[in-house]
Amino acid sequence: MAGPAAAGAAPPAPTSLALDLHGVSKKFRLDSSPSGSIKDLMTGFHRAKPKEFWAVKDVSMAIPRGSMAGIIGRNGSGKSTLLRLMCGVYRPSGGYIDVNGRVTALLELGAGFHSDLSGRENIYMNAAVMGIARDKVDEVVDDIIALADIGQFIENPVNIYSSGMRARLGFAVSVFLDPEILLADEIIAVGDVGFAKQCLDHLRRMRSEGVTIVLVSHNLGIMEQMCDQIMWLHEGEPQITGPSREVIRRFRDFMTGASGLPDFQQHFDADNPITHLEASSEDGVVMGYTGAPLTVRGAYTFEQPVPDARLRLRVHHQDGPMFLGTEHDRDVGGPLEGSGTLRYDIPTLPIGPGQYAIELQVLTGDPGAGERVVASRRCPLPIRPLPELVEKKVVDLEGAWELGASDPSPKDAN
Repeated sequence: MAGPAAAGAAPPAPTSLALDLHGVSKKFRLDSSPSGSIKDLMTGFHRAKPKEFWAVKDVSMAIPRGSMAGIIGRNGSGKSTLLRLMCGVYRPSGGYIDVNGRVTALLELGAGFHSDLSGRENIYMNAAVMGIARDKVDEVVDDIIALADIGQFIENPVNIYSSGMRARLGFAVSVFLDPEILLADEIIAVGDVGFAKQCLDHLRRMRSEGVTIVLVSHNLGIMEQMCDQIMWLHEGEPQITGPSREVIRRFRDFMTGASGLPDFQQHFDADNPITHLEASSEDGVVMGYTGAPLTVRGAYTFEQPVPDARLRLRVHHQDGPMFLGTEHDRDVGGPLEGSGTLRYDIPTLPIGPGQYAIELQVLTGDPGAGERVVASRRCPLPIRPLPELVEKKVVDLEGAWELGASDPSPKDAN
């Protein structure tokens, strides 16, 4: 598939590339004027010239076969639009895209289902739309149903399914119908914890089998772990494309450190001695769960010793003030120098679901007025409820009851 080229037909793509984007742009028209109906014309309304909005601007990216690429950015930055361009839902307004392989797109899980058909019938219908023979589907239909894990509802119409059941079935259909290129938009954000883990396991399996994967997600930890390269989009424009860890480090610094796009040379300080920071749950997913353990891991490289170094951890509301932290700083017991790693284990996370940031500080000097922060780094900390806590609708406060005699009557003040 190739969109309209700005400078002639697209040349043949190298066979080593699954996707090759050249200066891809997408323009939409925003028309807030009257509808142009006969009534409007009769009453004197005239259609104003529609405004143009460039959702994607001059994007180039080469994605090798069998690799995993990621796209990150704020909401509204053009990530989903770019995926729709890759799979042919939209045609580029400029530039072109070479696609070499059969594409499966998970743009909205379960969006292609016919509501009056059963789950099983929808499996066969989706396969037929993708050009897959019925006997091929017969070989994997039991595996699809097992992964979807919706039990007897597989024989019921999809219109009675919950959004989570639709998501499970949509993902199961997509991963078992033999794609060569998989485009996935926020599949990790739907469903419960178990479903998210299943998604990750199957994405890893597909990658090991040579499937090319392009993933859009706000879960930066998972993106860093799984992607070979990442593109950061901001207001439709690519800011940087490169190794996942470096791109995510810069994006995290931007999200937690300044409003508006910073000057890269000033804000993206490559010399920050705290080189890595992340928080993960027991199952290895880079997020926290209310009422469950959380582990914070970091790495550092100090070329000059930090005398009498102390470590401090703080949790912030996203774009807000600190509200929770360690009661006592961790005294390193001397200078902190060279390279090393650190870890902080929280047995029970006492924070409700939401979007947060966690901050690690390295300090020196006397606690209080004489202390000085010599290095700090933040990383996003999305927190979700555990499934069992959602059912109970409570979190164990881990307190202790004590019963005693009734309070004596207050003494007469007179």
